[in-house]
Amino acid sequence: MKTINRTVLTVYPKQPYIEWANSFNDGGPTLDPTRLHPTAILIPDSYDEFNYEEFLQKKYKIIFELELEAWMASPEHWPKNRNYKVFNQWFEVRVADTVIDLGSGKIVFEEY
Repeated sequence: MKTINRTVLTVYPKQPYIEWANSFNDGGPTLDPTRLHPTAILIPDSYDEFNYEEFLQKKYKIIFELELEAWMASPEHWPKNRNYKVFNQWFEVRVADTVIDLGSGKIVFEEY
């Protein structure tokens, strides 16, 4: 077992995101609020449960847009107002400051 020198933010969609995602009548899937899957984001381990919001305030726009793009690739369908207050209305962020790797294979990095 190995620990990784990162802190994890998990981003959970809240009701405004769910309603936005389900507002598209395009024949695609809908977002089931009973089966939400958070996004896990590794951040520098200099941020922990006491100061991770400093990082979040700097990077929330990137995270917001990644979450929007995960559901709707066309930015013209994204909400116009994407400030930090709206981000917090749309997402719950939880933090874990211990990251343990139980995998046995090499970690592979891919550009997103």
